[in-house]
Amino acid sequence: MKYKPSRDIPKFARELKTLSPSKIRDHVLRKRNKEITSESVTMWFKRHPDVYEQLSKEIIEGLPTEKQAVSKAIFEKHAFEELPSVKDWILYMRTRRVKGKPLHPNYLKQQIGLLRRGLETHSVLKHPDRLTFRDAQEIFMELEEKGKDTYGYRRAFKDFLKSKGAERWEQIGVGKPRGFGTMKHLFVDRDTVHNVLDYVKRKDIEVYVADNLMWHNGIRIGAVLGAKVEDFKVQNGWSTITVLEKFREHKTFRLIPEVTDLLKQIIGDRTKGKIFDLTERRVNRLNREAIEHFAPDIDLKMPSHFFRHMFFQHLLRMLDWNYDKASAIGQTTAQSLKESYGGVPSGDVQAWEKEYLPKLDPESEMKEEEEGY
Repeated sequence: MKYKPSRDIPKFARELKTLSPSKIRDHVLRKRNKEITSESVTMWFKRHPDVYEQLSKEIIEGLPTEKQAVSKAIFEKHAFEELPSVKDWILYMRTRRVKGKPLHPNYLKQQIGLLRRGLETHSVLKHPDRLTFRDAQEIFMELEEKGKDTYGYRRAFKDFLKSKGAERWEQIGVGKPRGFGTMKHLFVDRDTVHNVLDYVKRKDIEVYVADNLMWHNGIRIGAVLGAKVEDFKVQNGWSTITVLEKFREHKTFRLIPEVTDLLKQIIGDRTKGKIFDLTERRVNRLNREAIEHFAPDIDLKMPSHFFRHMFFQHLLRMLDWNYDKASAIGQTTAQSLKESYGGVPSGDVQAWEKEYLPKLDPESEMKEEEEGY
């Protein structure tokens, strides 16, 4: 039978239960032996919006009853984002502001992907339009049984259920990512940090400059690599750089002159675009190599995070473990700093005990002075 778009595109969409142009294209080749492009299917839908709308209602918006099976077709990227509850959630996220700035598109994609994968990997497929608190709990348990870290899933599901006004959404416990705070006692001296940096400098000057931003300001690798030339400002020898942390929050950091000069060297005469032409994989590979050379006992899953970790560890020691000052300088919270980076060494605690405990008892203090303690 000869291929006829007006007949075959709607027919195959219904058969496949999908509006995916690429899947319809492949089906046309199988059924009609006609090679077409996915773009031609897309354009046909655009020329026939009424047909597209009708198919959407049949395929996408057809919410099954509690006893009906959920079609896997709804989990295709295009179809999933058109589901009423997901569509409303996307709008809910797009209207949200963090310090006056909208959420980054990549953050939205990340959240949508977590919701879709969580629903799709459940043994009994759940339709998002009728997702409940209990469904979410069952999904988390199943993910944990499969060895998955559910932190990201919990955040996405909680936010989604909140957006649709579901009962008990606030009871979802998010907690912390797996491994959170397990390396807060990790520490190397400043000479070792500088040896690592010097090693990197000899191999790749651009990675070296990126590492210096992490070491001197505690900026995360993702934010460093996303930094833009136009967000680097120089005034009176000092400079500032504004970066986007975790796709959610813009933060402005003050840079010391040495780092300012390094950035100028990398930027040259450019006035816009990304500062670094680096991939995270390239940076991680060289940093891992350098750290293994000078600190072989360190087991780091994220080698570039080493510099953020050392920034806070050394800053806390310089400030005599004043978490409020350190968190203000590093633009985080005191609680997060204590949990992630602020493990006070037992030797420091013992020194404090020896110095301060006797001062609680004036008589004891006087006796110690008399005995020359």
